[in-house]
Amino acid sequence: MSMTTTTTQVDFKEPRGSLSATSSTSTQTEISIHDVDGHEIYRSTRDRRWSGNSVLSHPKRGDLIRTEYFFGPNRDPVLRLLQSANVAPHELQVTGKWASRSARFTVPHGREFEWSYAKEKRADGRKIKYIVLRALGDVRDGEKMQWDRRVAQLARCPETRTPGTSRCSAGNGGQLQIDRAALQTLEIDESVVVATLLVMLKREIDRRRIIQTAVITGGGGGG
Repeated sequence: MSMTTTTTQVDFKEPRGSLSATSSTSTQTEISIHDVDGHEIYRSTRDRRWSGNSVLSHPKRGDLIRTEYFFGPNRDPVLRLLQSANVAPHELQVTGKWASRSARFTVPHGREFEWSYAKEKRADGRKIKYIVLRALGDVRDGEKMQWDRRVAQLARCPETRTPGTSRCSAGNGGQLQIDRAALQTLEIDESVVVATLLVMLKREIDRRRIIQTAVITGGGGGG
């Protein structure tokens, strides 16, 4: 299913916007996120070089969301909405099994959303990988049903992903297409979409690290 024409494109492919496995281990503690015209619209700043905790800020709105990221199973990331109308910041948990390729979260008014992976073939036959955000609808047979309308999707293909990375690179960037009409209807702020997507990309990197560690450990044990 394609997105509606009312979209905002957020560019993760600038060098400072890279979430590739190599940049995640560098001294870089900031990720700059741009629109298609090259203007910075968000910046994610980590507490320390090796910390998963970060603050997402906007050039005019200031600090928006603080993410507390935990490595390992049964430790869901927590997002604190710093500009909540409440005295204390509202908290969102990004839930999902550690090895899962999907994650869910619930916004303050109770609507639940899910990020998941998808692959589609274009008219020219080329395949594009997406990370797709959908709103979850009514409960049927004990399961939350997904709406047909996508809220956002990160497109990753040779034209959009982070320069210097390949389709096999964990956490590489792309072009985030956001349906602003859906944001308004479903009452979800764009910054929440961006912050939860960054969590998805961080988890992608960590899953790759676990696999690599398992391979190295297994290889070492065979000697």
